[in-house]
Amino acid sequence: MPCSCCGQPDSGDYEGMFDAAWAGREADAYIRHGLETRAKRLIDHLVKNCDGPMRVLDVGSGAGGVHHELLRRGFAASVVAVEASSAYIKAAQEIGVRLGQEGQVQYIHGDFTSAAGAVGTADAVILDRVICCYPHLKQLLGASTSKAERFLALSYPRENWWVRLAFGLFNLYLKIKRKDFRTFVHPHREVHLIAEGDGLEPVHAATEGMWQITVFERVGSGSAA
Repeated sequence: MPCSCCGQPDSGDYEGMFDAAWAGREADAYIRHGLETRAKRLIDHLVKNCDGPMRVLDVGSGAGGVHHELLRRGFAASVVAVEASSAYIKAAQEIGVRLGQEGQVQYIHGDFTSAAGAVGTADAVILDRVICCYPHLKQLLGASTSKAERFLALSYPRENWWVRLAFGLFNLYLKIKRKDFRTFVHPHREVHLIAEGDGLEPVHAATEGMWQITVFERVGSGSAA
């Protein structure tokens, strides 16, 4: 389905950071090697333990590996993908054509905090490496939790000192390159407070390299199998 524009993000230069070259590399990596281990582990709990197919909302969808994989594996009945980089959306659409998934994903270009009003709820909301790219955690995560009827699945930076150092060095590199984009290691306590404050409780947690993986389920929505 064609993109609809819901406003450009005002929290960083996502178009400049995630340009055609960046998106192309990520798309090519997915086609050649499949999902990265982090992303695979993020969705495995849902695919293996939850009844599907489900309506999926992929926030900050990147080149689309997560939702393409969920469609391929029969977990997703429908997908809405919201992404701030037009290059990422184009790359994801091209992957969809290659996989025969045309028309199965509605792509929305814009900042999710602005686009959320035009997006319906979903059985599963997924944010893979997304909150680390956004300065306003409560604004973004709060908008995402409100859309999750059953599950919220996240991957985000661990709070280890070496992860903070790595992100700090990357931000320094971006500053030297005069990039209007920064990354963030948000406190895990705040992540849980926002999700649990909206009626979600953690049902699965794991780590992969520098990433924390957490799956929340809405209280009273029905337990995973």
